Amino acid sequence: MSVWGRVLASASAVVMAVSLTAAVSAPAQAAVDNSHRQENPARQAKLTLPMEERDRGRFVRILQERMVWLGFPIAWRERVEGKFGPSTTRAVQSVQSTYFLPQDGKVDRRTWRMIRNVSGEVGVLPRVCLSEAKTLCIDKTAKVIRYVRNGKVDRTVHVRFGVPGLDTPTGTHRIWFRWRDATSGINGPDEPRAPMPFALFFNGDIAVHYSPTFAATGYYPGGGSHGCVNVADRNDAIYLFNQMPLRGLVHVY
Repeated sequence: MSVWGRVLASASAVVMAVSLTAAVSAPAQAAVDNSHRQENPARQAKLTLPMEERDRGRFVRILQERMVWLGFPIAWRERVEGKFGPSTTRAVQSVQSTYFLPQDGKVDRRTWRMIRNVSGEVGVLPRVCLSEAKTLCIDKTAKVIRYVRNGKVDRTVHVRFGVPGLDTPTGTHRIWFRWRDATSGINGPDEPRAPMPFALFFNGDIAVHYSPTFAATGYYPGGGSHGCVNVADRNDAIYLFNQMPLRGLVHVY
């Protein structure tokens, strides 16, 4: 081969080597660009925020566990896979609505801190809530009633409480009166009585009951009752009313 031929052959080899290197390097670069996504549980050694749809791994499971404990449903498959899917996004938006945060469905530092603080120690209830076959365990921080049956949470119900100055009192009480079609005269003697059906009175005139107003307006800053525990979902209120007997235990904390 002539000298010129050897030069051309060497140049071709260099070009081919560079092309192969570029071809191999491109996927690696793409992986680096996506490294902020929490897609591999083994790589999820620390929490990376924000968490959002398509993330998956250990911290997604921790997030899901806390939201389920707070009564927000998440698809079984997403929980098994530790996947931040559509139902996890909806649950995050519901949490954000409940605690007055921007409802973007992403878990930034503020949302993560709120979920962590209000969920507390997941699965742990006050000892008194486990002392009888049926109890209403009412968590004011989490804004939920947990109906506990034989030591296990049978249903979690979202509720609201009294406005400042008319706070729902804490403590352990007994249901002293059950009134299916209860009404209240809080609007005054000359106004129609306010409906508060499926009422379980446990502390004087303070009751757990369905609230049409709460059902219509949801959570908003400054919204609340005159001390009662308002239930937004009528079916939940009916269920609790049917389950809890006179003298049933109610613990508010």
